Amino acid sequence: MLRAALVLVLLLPVMAHAVQVYRCTARDGEVSYQDTPCPAPQKQSTVSLQDAPEVSSLPEPAASSPAPAAAASVAPVAAPAPAALPVMYACTRYDGQRKYLSDTPTAPYAVPLGAMGYPGQSLDRAYGYSDRLGMSAPEEARKPPVRGGPLIAGAYIEVQDHCVPAPRAQVCEELRHRYDANHEKLRMAFPSEKAPFQQREDELKAQLQGC
Repeated sequence: MLRAALVLVLLLPVMAHAVQVYRCTARDGEVSYQDTPCPAPQKQSTVSLQDAPEVSSLPEPAASSPAPAAAASVAPVAAPAPAALPVMYACTRYDGQRKYLSDTPTAPYAVPLGAMGYPGQSLDRAYGYSDRLGMSAPEEARKPPVRGGPLIAGAYIEVQDHCVPAPRAQVCEELRHRYDANHEKLRMAFPSEKAPFQQREDELKAQLQGC
């Protein structure tokens, strides 16, 4: 019986696709199993076996649970877009003696007639005194006014500086000066005083990105 069991084990791969096998008994009682009919001298009987499951019918392996979706990565905060460069004005004082940069065109303002070189008078006469100063208006001040407006009470006249939009390079240079000055104030300020300087620094940084 042990040999018969061994033969059956060896035949298992063959029986994987067999519906029936043949049980053969020899004259000496030895039993064997095979998938072909027994030789004539041996007694033969058949044994029905349940079909082995086809490979294709084997249960599919359990699908592994999908890996948890990776936590959505936080998108990096985009740097603030560069602010538009502010419009500044390159101005020349009404008498041509000084050039400066301004955030707005200067409005008309009043100056004494003596500062405009009122013709033929000394400064003290221009200001309404009788030769108290004993000096004349400077030569440079005697030049005709660049822009002379209406006379105003008290020997004043209205003038206005000449301003044009400043070029980009000049605006950027001014912004850097303003940033440096504000940064120094921020550095020296007490913690309770830093907020407005920090706000101004952020504003200037955004504007300088456009330079």
